[in-house]
Order: sequence, then structure tokens, then C-alpha cells
Amino acid sequence: MKATFLPVLAITIAALVMLGTVERISAQSPSISTGVVTEVETDGEGRLTAFSIVIGDGTVARFAVSGSNPNTSYGLENRVGERWVSDQASEPTESAVRLRDQQNRLKQISVQSEGGTAVSVVQADSKDVDANLGYLFAVVAIAWIGIMGYVVFLGVRQRTMAAELERLRGNNASNES
Repeated sequence: MKATFLPVLAITIAALVMLGTVERISAQSPSISTGVVTEVETDGEGRLTAFSIVIGDGTVARFAVSGSNPNTSYGLENRVGERWVSDQASEPTESAVRLRDQQNRLKQISVQSEGGTAVSVVQADSKDVDANLGYLFAVVAIAWIGIMGYVVFLGVRQRTMAAELERLRGNNASNES
């Protein structure tokens, strides 16, 4: 009994120490907010300077963007699903255009930030049911076609077996007479 108790106790203590470390690490990590773009701020030359999103609980979060350390990076999709990946230092005016597109389409974005400055801005996971209905219809149609094909196959097989049975009965009747 003692031999199994000590390893279990050691594993439990190690797990508790590791969980305490994980909590400390996650407390220092950047925060992630998801919401819909409500405002896009630019300078006189059309370069993005800041933007705001409304989060699910109704609060508005404002994020500054940076072209230096940390350089804000982007990964956003347009209306046809083409992904645009860049950063604030490379394309500050295009980032404003892309965020306005997200705002006009009411698409959710996820923002990873440190101290009010956006580090990463990406398209939030889409839960667009309409986009998946075509696939659902195709799968259901294929399943029904498969089922109907199998039913036809069974019908043909049954008729073949019934004809074979009748042939054997005829042979059996002719052999008895």
C-alpha cells in the first residue's frame, strides 16, 4: 500500500506545481478579444492608426496599431474568401481598407493585444450556416442516391433468385415425374 501511495503523492504534487506555473504564464500572455469592427481611424494619408470593436457583451474595445515593435499583423478574408496576410509596417493603408470591409460585412475579427496595442488581427471562425448548407445537401443527396441504388440492386437480386428458385422447382418437378 505504501509503495503505491508515494508515487501517486509525488505525481499529484508535481501536477499542482505545474498548474500553478501555467496560471502564472497565462496571466502574462496577451489578451484576445473577438467582436465586430465599429470604427476605423486613419491619419491624413489614409494609414490605419486605430480601430474599435464591439465585443459580445456590448463593450467597445479600442486598439492602437503599430508598425514597429510589436508590428501589428493581419490575416483577413475578403468577400470571396481570399485571405490577405500582411502587417502594419508593410501596408498601413490596405489594412484600413480591409478593416472597413470587415466592418461593412459585419464580420467578426479576433484581436490579440498587449497593453491596448493590437499585435494580431485575424478573421474569427465563421459559423455561417448558409455556407455549409450546400455541402449538407450534397451529402444527403449522395446518401439517398446510394440507398436507392442499393434498393434497386436488392430488387434485381431478389428477382434473379426468384427466377432461379422457379427454375429449380421446375427441374425438381420434372425429376419426380
